[in-house]
Amino acid sequence: MEALKSLFSSTIGWDQAQALSVLLGFLVPFFFAYWAIKRGAQFTLRPIAAYAALKGLFARSAEAGQPVHLSLGTTGVGDQFTADTTAALNVLEYLTERGAMSAAPPVVTLAHPTALPIAQDIMRRVYRQMGVPEDYESTRARLVAPDPNNFSAKRSDAFAYAVGVMRLLTRQKLAANVMVGRFGDEFLLMGEAGAQRELIQVGGTSAPEVLPFVHATMTHPLIGEEIYAGGAYLLAKPAHLSSLFAQDVMRWVLVVILVILVLARTLMGPI
Repeated sequence: MEALKSLFSSTIGWDQAQALSVLLGFLVPFFFAYWAIKRGAQFTLRPIAAYAALKGLFARSAEAGQPVHLSLGTTGVGDQFTADTTAALNVLEYLTERGAMSAAPPVVTLAHPTALPIAQDIMRRVYRQMGVPEDYESTRARLVAPDPNNFSAKRSDAFAYAVGVMRLLTRQKLAANVMVGRFGDEFLLMGEAGAQRELIQVGGTSAPEVLPFVHATMTHPLIGEEIYAGGAYLLAKPAHLSSLFAQDVMRWVLVVILVILVLARTLMGPI
């Protein structure tokens, strides 16, 4: 083992080698699942109430003639929270598809400038695929309260963003409020504004310290890593389903390894 560590340390580095081994271990079940799904295999997903509620929002939106608001969070693309923003963009793609069919497109707000062109491109692409490119409106995705002094640092003023969203939630007629992405304490301000309007609220974040606010304000909360499953539950594309399957396999592999190590340590002493 020491010789192996020395070899990797002198080439790509031991930490990078460990990360590479995890990635290779992930790719095996991912490509297997992708191959199986392309050939008609079906994977049963456990029910998540928040995604079930999300699928029913547009019947209410079309009936009331009011849009759904979607917050993409306060982070963008290219930093350590890119995965959270990507999860939010998956929800955006789904909501845009349903909005294009019901003529009730969502109102999208975001706080980070790097997320704006991606959000607009997703909406434009969906409208083109639905055959109604003329119905696309770029103003449906709104950059709210970025910090102009910190563009180079890729930061945004989260509380100023929250104030802007609260203004939207209190003044515009909405069918529901959806908040998915990376948030901090400002989540409570926006969630409370929606709760006071008695809106249906679906939301979640991966930040553990924010989860109490999610439970307190959302009618249908997403807990932690459930936000990353949105692509599989809402869009059901082979890549999303394969990724979710591979994550579950890796999770079970990790559990089995931990159980084996615990038993080995218990029965044979320190390894």
